[in-house]
Amino acid sequence: MKKLIALILTLALLLGMATIPAAAEGKGKILYLSNLNSGAQYEFYVAYMNMMAKELGYTVEIVYADGFNDPAGNLKNVKNAYTSDVVGLIATQDGGLINIMEEYPDLWVVGFFSDFDAVFTPGGTSEGVLQKDHFLGLMGDNYISGTAVGEAYAEEVIARGYKRVSTCIFPIYAYPKHTVADEAFRAYIAKYNETAAEPIEIVGEATVLNFSPLETNYFFEEGHDSLDCIVGFCAGTTFVYPTVVEAKAMGICKEDMQIITGGFDNDPDLMADCGDDKNIVRLTTAAFESIIWPMAMIDAAISGNMYKDYPGIERLDSGVMTINSSDKFNAVINNSPMGASNDADRLGKAQASWEDMKNYFTSVNPDASYQELTKYCQSFTVEGYMK
Repeated sequence: MKKLIALILTLALLLGMATIPAAAEGKGKILYLSNLNSGAQYEFYVAYMNMMAKELGYTVEIVYADGFNDPAGNLKNVKNAYTSDVVGLIATQDGGLINIMEEYPDLWVVGFFSDFDAVFTPGGTSEGVLQKDHFLGLMGDNYISGTAVGEAYAEEVIARGYKRVSTCIFPIYAYPKHTVADEAFRAYIAKYNETAAEPIEIVGEATVLNFSPLETNYFFEEGHDSLDCIVGFCAGTTFVYPTVVEAKAMGICKEDMQIITGGFDNDPDLMADCGDDKNIVRLTTAAFESIIWPMAMIDAAISGNMYKDYPGIERLDSGVMTINSSDKFNAVINNSPMGASNDADRLGKAQASWEDMKNYFTSVNPDASYQELTKYCQSFTVEGYMK
């Protein structure tokens, strides 16, 4: 009798276990190799990814990328975080990506928020990634093309009527796009000057900031004390802005000199200094909600439900946030996730909720279209916060 009862209990337990949905066990862990470790964008990306991952049945772990995009550093950091349940990697740096994929050949990898020149440039140190069948492509940080960035900034300079400007870039070994952007900027201004009644002067060559702030002695160099604007192709909010504030306090530059640059920082003092009559007049950054794209791509691959119209590896622009007026700055500060103080507020202010985006995921909607996903993720703009 005892054996019979034990058998019945065992069968009941097994039958009960069979009714548990497979999703309850989870689909595994996705690593996010992040080139940010703080700030408004970082906080939003973490909250947004965690929200999507929870809906899809994954967990997300943040892995900080090497500060200099060093291949050995990135590989070491991923290896330190890797566990048997890791199934995917969203990478925002390309240093050592080929080594990571060779170390973990079954790992699905997608790129985001970077240019991936080491992958997509012939002869690049991670060029072999393009031959890996587990690499899914890249959605970059606003414009992939340095030429597009340079020309967009040149148009801003012309529109604002500046007559004396200079440029700052990061080193070419780390950010070759900045050198391309600087060259395109100068070419565009030179073309404008051919017919301009009052030409624009670009003072000196581009100043290379080796991941350290602009120095105040910059304004003692010839022509820099009379600049109308500094164009920072680098992260000017961090590496140019503080020095400009200091230089103005010291009286060694024009009081009305302004900055055009990229990136985003939600420091209250800095954001209060953004607008038409402030120190920073333009920020260009990737649309915050574009991170839906890499999550959808990696979910499709992991789930075995790749988009039927997926054309293969692509290198894509993200949605582009062009914040170049007081009204736009106010909209981003007050209405976007960048001005939020907690995760619930960040998610509530995003332009897309889970209900809005879920049908672009093939694990939810098997008929979802890659082309429509891409179009959707490139559609987010700052105007979306102004409605």
